[in-house]
Amino acid sequence: MSHSEEKKPSPYLSPKELAERWRCARSSVDRIARRARLSRFCLGEGRNGMVRFSRVEVEAYEAQRRI
Repeated sequence: MSHSEEKKPSPYLSPKELAERWRCARSSVDRIARRARLSRFCLGEGRNGMVRFSRVEVEAYEAQRRI
């Protein structure tokens, strides 16, 4: 695999990935995302559904929160 073919990160983040990134509980991710009005992409339905957040939107939120 050449440099130009290196695997790019996904444009989406799961709640678990955000919890790891922010070093917080999964429930905190839900609360923060709701208050920050981060867009949620819901794939599937019910208990088997998946939620994803836009990496660009998360990074923009993090930049706004920088002190």
